[in-house]
Amino acid sequence: MIKTILLLNFFAVVCIAESPELPPARCGIIPKNVYSCMGNPRVVKPSASDKCVGADTQCDRMTCLFRESGFMIGDKVNTKKLTEHFDEFKKEFPEWTAAVDQLKTSCITNDLPPQGIYINCPAYDVMMCALTSFIRNVQPSQWSTAQDCAHARQYAAYCPVCPNDCFARLIPTGSCNSCQLLPRSP
Repeated sequence: MIKTILLLNFFAVVCIAESPELPPARCGIIPKNVYSCMGNPRVVKPSASDKCVGADTQCDRMTCLFRESGFMIGDKVNTKKLTEHFDEFKKEFPEWTAAVDQLKTSCITNDLPPQGIYINCPAYDVMMCALTSFIRNVQPSQWSTAQDCAHARQYAAYCPVCPNDCFARLIPTGSCNSCQLLPRSP
C-alpha cells in the first residue's frame, strides 16, 4: 500500500511538472476595468449613485448609497429590503444568478465581519462582499474578450478580491483579510 501511495505521489508530481505553466497572476489592487470587462453589473440605481458622489470616504459613499436606496434602518443593513432588491436584480439579469445566490448567503447579514479598513461600516462590508461575489461568479460568456481585459480575467480567476484601501502604505500588513501577505505584481 505504501508503494502505491508513493507511486501515485510520484505520478502527481510528474504530471504537475509536465503541465504547461500558467502565467503568474498579478494580484493586488482591483483592476480599474474589471467592471466594464465583466459587463458592468449595475446593482444600485444611478439616481442614488449620483447623490453620493461627493462622499469623503468609501464607507460614507456606500452608507449614502444604502440610505438613498432604502437598504439601511438606522445604522444597520435592512436585510429584507436588500434581499428583495437582489431577487429583482436576478429576475432582470438572470446571467447574474450565481453571483446573487452567493451574495445572498454570504453577504446579506448584519454579522458580516469587516471587509476592509473600515470598522462599523456595514454598507461598505456588504458591497465589498457583493463585489467579490460578482467577480468570482462571472460567467465566461460575460467576460469581454478585448485584449485590455486579459489582466482583469486573470485577476478574477486567481486573486483574492481585496479593497484597494488595503494596499495603502499606512495600513498595517495583514489588516484586510491578510491581503497584504499575498504575492502581487510589482
